Amino acid sequence: MAEETEGKAAGGGKGGFVIALVLLAVIGAGAGAGFSLMFLNAGTPAHEAGSGKREVQIGKAGARSGDGGSSKGAAGEASKIQVASLDPILVTLAGPQRSWARLELGVILDGPTTPDDAVLLKSMTEDIMSFMRTVPLVHVESAAGVEYLREDIQEIARLRSKGRARNIILRSLVVE
Repeated sequence: MAEETEGKAAGGGKGGFVIALVLLAVIGAGAGAGFSLMFLNAGTPAHEAGSGKREVQIGKAGARSGDGGSSKGAAGEASKIQVASLDPILVTLAGPQRSWARLELGVILDGPTTPDDAVLLKSMTEDIMSFMRTVPLVHVESAAGVEYLREDIQEIARLRSKGRARNIILRSLVVE
């Protein structure tokens, strides 16, 4: 009699384990589906914002027309934004290693093109070059360090342009 109860308990334990395993699989699948829906919904506005930026660039080139008021707004917005390239910057970094760094940057400027833009870009290049001479190699060895460097350069550009520089595009950074 005792052997029968032990057999039932052992059999019930296996069945309980299988049921628990199936339940965990269902819960995991539900959680995965929920997270994927959440991320897909969160990604939709960013995608729409990205397509709006493309319309601004297309509107600037004049290839898009016939949308009524929305294309006129996009074309008007396009004339207020420009992407300018800075001259390549080649400097020695601070520290005992005397490493070289070469930066290629772009600047997104608000407002229409003015004759003073060339002077502004040259002064930004000089300021960034002066700043890069104070940066040690240790600060640009990691991804976080490069991100901090980009933020610092962005702040320099904003200060030099008196808030006209919206963002910095770090096209390339080579350290030797």
